[in-house]
Amino acid sequence: MSIQLPVLKLGKHTPRYPLIQGGMGVAISGPSLAGHVAKCGGVGTIASVGLAANSPHYNGRNYFDANQLAVKDAIADARKIAGPGGVIAVNCMVALTDYDRQTLSACQGGVDVIISGAGLPLRLPEYTRDFPDVALVPIVSSLKAAALITRRWEKTYGRVPDGFVVEGAAAGGHNAPPRGPRRVDEIGQPVYDERDVVDVADILSLGLPVWLAGGYGTPDKVAEALALGAAGVQVGTLFAYSDESGFDADVKAQMREKAVAGELQVRADWRVSPTGFPFRVADIPGTLTDVTVRAARKPVCDLGVLRSAYLKADGEVDYRCPAEPLAQYVRKGGREMNTEGRLCLCNALFASAGFPQRRPGGASEAPLVTSGTDLEPVVHLIGASDGPGYGAADAVAHLLSRIS
Repeated sequence: MSIQLPVLKLGKHTPRYPLIQGGMGVAISGPSLAGHVAKCGGVGTIASVGLAANSPHYNGRNYFDANQLAVKDAIADARKIAGPGGVIAVNCMVALTDYDRQTLSACQGGVDVIISGAGLPLRLPEYTRDFPDVALVPIVSSLKAAALITRRWEKTYGRVPDGFVVEGAAAGGHNAPPRGPRRVDEIGQPVYDERDVVDVADILSLGLPVWLAGGYGTPDKVAEALALGAAGVQVGTLFAYSDESGFDADVKAQMREKAVAGELQVRADWRVSPTGFPFRVADIPGTLTDVTVRAARKPVCDLGVLRSAYLKADGEVDYRCPAEPLAQYVRKGGREMNTEGRLCLCNALFASAGFPQRRPGGASEAPLVTSGTDLEPVVHLIGASDGPGYGAADAVAHLLSRIS
């Protein structure tokens, strides 16, 4: 049984298919992946974080300025691939130190859609006010968050979101924390329960389009989402394992090999991210999930992408990160308990995309790999391929195979 293809409106933009490719940093969903998904009729999404790592604008000391230029370059490169009519989005995380600058750069670069999560994007319309044609889509995991954003935007800015991505806990990268008491299972994962299951009908009651995410990477789940009344789905993991994703070639080969063998464990770690949000990691030898590799790394925070602002005693603004050296963090007023288990995601994710920073003595930063938990469609497409992997076009065709 096939599902009738709905007409999808995303603000003033009309992608051919009800499919958003999830934003994945650092540089995993870059211009190549986003451009090819948009060329196939989906919404191709560039993750704004860390694009400077592979940019001629970056000299090792000017990350924030270089990244603004790299965002604009990435949008232009994606458009060259997508061709006329391709819809390009940029995913900007609220938790970023330079969130306001990244959203503005995306708009200046001519993006069609900004998708924003890892926090509540309560001020997003303020940063994009001069670009009314850019659709704004927050990522939420509850009706409460969606309603709060809608009310705040309407009262303060006279507009509402162009829709919501409603993300479940199976998604890769950062997840919302559980709504119940803070509990962990036998391997340290946060425990989710029925309080964390979003009632799609409740979100739809706001009268805005909804895209479901986190475990919707199969044809059946796409059909299920549309049958529930959703405008479509957002899928990340299936595209993360595709040929066009930005993972380092050796890292991607290990991910695919372990996934096919049924040996890839993906778990949520509540401690690893400096943001405090649970973050999904894939256990792969040679990465920071390996206790030996992790123990050998000395804390350093020299990129500062996820730093938080705080007021010093003299009233000036400074920045700190719980992944920086302990004495440095505590000297800035941080609490030691907040540093336990934290890792520098900036350096680790740069490395997973093949751009590790070099340290004195020649050592390189080790990678950390994130992934969603739904690996069945990944294994299916690898098995159906004549080569070691599959392309973004294969993933799009597979996802839409039940839509007429």
